[in-house]
Amino acid sequence: MMRTLSHENIVKLYEVYETENSVYLVMELIKGKNLLQVLRKNKGRNESEPKTWKIMHSILSAVAHIAAQGAMHRDLKPENILIGKGDKVKIADFGLSTFIKTKDYIFKKCGTPGYIAPEVFKYNEKNSSTAYDSRCDVFSVGCIFFQM
Repeated sequence: MMRTLSHENIVKLYEVYETENSVYLVMELIKGKNLLQVLRKNKGRNESEPKTWKIMHSILSAVAHIAAQGAMHRDLKPENILIGKGDKVKIADFGLSTFIKTKDYIFKKCGTPGYIAPEVFKYNEKNSSTAYDSRCDVFSVGCIFFQM
């Protein structure tokens, strides 16, 4: 997934090395904290409005790019939003991501409780009308925004 995504707000994947027992991913180094750490550091105080808008704009820009590539992250949460130097925002952890057109998702119902869209919970592989798409990521972003 990360090989197909190139966006300023998505962690870059540089190289993949495989051995008999392991897979090593060489990714962009982000020095900073994840959004959950930032929120906890503030001890319940909300971020300033301009900073919140900047973070949300960056997240939504990346989510729009992911959707435009026909994909969905499916595990957006504050721990997967990295805040680097100069408040640069990067989305990380594409372990549950998939392409929307994939016939059979590896993980049908996945994500982190509290950030999962209702349509993911309702998914039933025997009923095609319950299929979900990248809008599930928008729900997760809304949960992050509420938390901020």
